[in-house]
Amino acid sequence: MESNIGKRKLSFWSKAIFSVQGIKHYKDVLKDTAGKSIIYLLLLSLLLGAVGSLRGAIDTNNGISQFIKIYNDKCPDFELKDGQLSVTGDMPLVLSKDNNYYFVIDTTNNTSTDVLNSYDRGILILKDKLIEKQSGAQTQIFDFKSLQGSTINKKQVNVYLPLIKLVIPFIFIGNIIWYFLGGLLSALFLALLALIINGVFKTNLKYGQLYSISIYALTTPLIIDTILKIISIEHFSYYWLAYHIIGFGYICFALNKIKNSNTGTNLRQL
Repeated sequence: MESNIGKRKLSFWSKAIFSVQGIKHYKDVLKDTAGKSIIYLLLLSLLLGAVGSLRGAIDTNNGISQFIKIYNDKCPDFELKDGQLSVTGDMPLVLSKDNNYYFVIDTTNNTSTDVLNSYDRGILILKDKLIEKQSGAQTQIFDFKSLQGSTINKKQVNVYLPLIKLVIPFIFIGNIIWYFLGGLLSALFLALLALIINGVFKTNLKYGQLYSISIYALTTPLIIDTILKIISIEHFSYYWLAYHIIGFGYICFALNKIKNSNTGTNLRQL
């Protein structure tokens, strides 16, 4: 069976399946260049990166939609014109108040900036400026005078809010790039460890061959990582260690098969 596998040209799906099953196509891996292994990793990253991004993209889309709804339902009418803000409703208008965060609007300017001193973080919007307390004593002030000559109101902002969803495609692109670059670096690390096993088993493989095997050994860890993202399970402590241990286990299994194959070949030659 293994000899037949070594003679035929394997598809991406066959390589993925054989990788999960213990790198059954190791003979093909040894014959191929590292470039073909990198192409396999790229295809795998495109697939798993896209699938793994689905949950994050859906959550982001729902979050933006919910924010737009809250904005339309609860945000009072306002207009920022020539550096002066006017808001419909009684002042001060408290939008959030708890021990950690305080958000208040007061276009009468009767609210003192000291009101934020009792909170870890908060925002105070006055008629002519916005004051944000980010953490501890760190405070930023945005003066509306910098918007002199401009007019911004609730309806105008609402027109542009859906454009925030343009960030969603970048979630897919970023995740795919992360999978690919992360896989390249992890394979480099695993290939270095594989040099030790290569010496112990006396398989006499070159570093490029070990690097190729390391890429295929990452198939299962990458699939597990994608499943965890889909079901929204956070990475546990030392997850990166477990991730690489699984990959290293596949490498050891593949090198052991190569060692046994070499031993069998030598015995038949006697």
